[in-house]
Amino acid sequence: MSENDNQQEMGVEFGSIEGVFEDLSYPITADELVEQYGDREVQRTSADPISIRDLFSGMGDQSFESDEELRQGMLNMMPAESVGRQHYSDRGGSDQEDLDEDSDQTDQ
Repeated sequence: MSENDNQQEMGVEFGSIEGVFEDLSYPITADELVEQYGDREVQRTSADPISIRDLFSGMGDQSFESDEELRQGMLNMMPAESVGRQHYSDRGGSDQEDLDEDSDQTDQ
């Protein structure tokens, strides 16, 4: 098991497809990636798994030069539900209404 098997970023569990990254030769186009690994699924923490085909179909000859570029491409193409609740923060004060309330209280 590689040290990246549990790597998780923005709701995407890259460890679920680590074998794909290990097998790739760069550069690789989105079409080549879909042709070779389209049925492989990427696990997501806040949504059902999504296939590489669903992520990259239609991107054609866009090329990726490294694991890092491919991972970033995956994050860019992920549907919004992959990252969980949008604009959520457990730190408080991130909601505009909360910010407005805080501002009102300091003005008094």
